[in-house]
Amino acid sequence: MKNAPDRFRIATLLTALLLGWFAIATILAEALTPKTQSFSQALALSDAAYYGSLADWAAAAAPLRGDLLADIAMARAAPVLNLGKAPPSPEIMATRERALAAAKQSLSLTPHSSSMWLWVATLQSVGPPRESAAEALKMSYLTSPSDVNLIPARLAILSASTAIADVELRNLARGDIRLILTRRPDLKDAIVSAYRRGSADGKAYIEEVVRSLDPGFAASLR
Repeated sequence: MKNAPDRFRIATLLTALLLGWFAIATILAEALTPKTQSFSQALALSDAAYYGSLADWAAAAAPLRGDLLADIAMARAAPVLNLGKAPPSPEIMATRERALAAAKQSLSLTPHSSSMWLWVATLQSVGPPRESAAEALKMSYLTSPSDVNLIPARLAILSASTAIADVELRNLARGDIRLILTRRPDLKDAIVSAYRRGSADGKAYIEEVVRSLDPGFAASLR
């Protein structure tokens, strides 16, 4: 029993050291994590993103911070999103895989993040090889169905990907288009952008929905 106070002091000291390490690691991770912006209609970050070794260190230092991992995933995705129509190089595709892994790790901690589900959908639609973005897109809708800030990116991803064949997503997109045409005319450019970057099926669907709601605006899409 004489050793009980010593054991308690040692346990307390170890706990304090562990908490101190965690606090310092979190502070450094926040300082080193790149600060990224949200989606634009062009699905690209508006300025150059930093995604080097310091960001990798930040991810390792605070593995339980889903918000920091989300920022790191966005920063890693910048070269992929800014690729345009150029064919992806092996380096870019390796970057895609790292960004996708970080995004999924973030979602394992913050599964309610609608924007991160949208990042996953975007990265899955970049290829080859391309993965189906349908499930990630659905999760983006389910976790935040009324976030109008995500509508432009959702429409753009859906119209350009094979997810356009999913009936449930088509209905969800119809709701977004109806919202724009009836209550948010300031977002009409999102419809135009999604139409112009869409696949043949995506363009046909957008035109069909818009024509049923606003024939005059439908004529301006072409």
